[in-house]
Amino acid sequence: MDIIATLQKALNLSDSAKMSVHPAGAVNHVYRVQDPLNNLLHVISEDNLQSRSQYLIDTPVDLAVKWMGNDDFSGVNRAHQFALQQQLHKFGVAPQPIWLSDDETIWVEQWLEHSDSATLSMLELANTLARIHSLPITARPLDLASRWQHYIDVAQLDISSELYSKAQSLQKQVIKSEQDDDDYVLCHNDLLTNHVLLSADNSLKIIDWEYAAMGNRYFDLASCCLINKLEHNESRELVRHYTTILNIDEHDAIAKFDLHTEIVAITNDLWFAALNANKV
Repeated sequence: MDIIATLQKALNLSDSAKMSVHPAGAVNHVYRVQDPLNNLLHVISEDNLQSRSQYLIDTPVDLAVKWMGNDDFSGVNRAHQFALQQQLHKFGVAPQPIWLSDDETIWVEQWLEHSDSATLSMLELANTLARIHSLPITARPLDLASRWQHYIDVAQLDISSELYSKAQSLQKQVIKSEQDDDDYVLCHNDLLTNHVLLSADNSLKIIDWEYAAMGNRYFDLASCCLINKLEHNESRELVRHYTTILNIDEHDAIAKFDLHTEIVAITNDLWFAALNANKV
């Protein structure tokens, strides 16, 4: 109810606004907020994040709301990600971001009405990744080496720990991977199949861009395989489809993918170490 009260003030919602809980990840809470009596919103201007303007929409207010108050460890800059999603919305691949609270704990975006999670084949998943990686958008760099160090600091990893040693052994490859201009693209970095939605008009929209950044395409591919728990043969199929779509040498791609599979595994372990330390 505190979220509803905050949104009523920030977005001019009516007293009829209702909130329902929806599935979320390990950190954020996700809600759907509907206001059947109100078609007027205060919306962040796309030209200036700090300014607000009013506009009328044709359907009752239907919003996806994320509460991110438990995220004190990820190092994600929400204002930058908000601006990035504004660009992604213009290209038709992401829902419109509506509002970000000053403390960056409440994120509001358009609810994708009449949409369901798409059931994706390996070919469709490869097409989705290829589409993201081909977008003419420049975001902030992932800077994975610095991200690793941030997780290590938050988790207070001992230098004698196995995880710390593994991270140190791969640090040079991590830095080098982000210096390869041919593979440096916009990456989603959290592409669960549940994050790809099929709209009523059969177009695909992608959600949860909070970890998106410029990075190595094979890091994104390997991340996608890990979070979707793909088997070895499925991962290989995904990479093969991806290389065919973008006319990339398959042998070279497999070698880079295998390296980034290891890099992603370390990133995942460091992320969870920081998450668990943050809970203490």
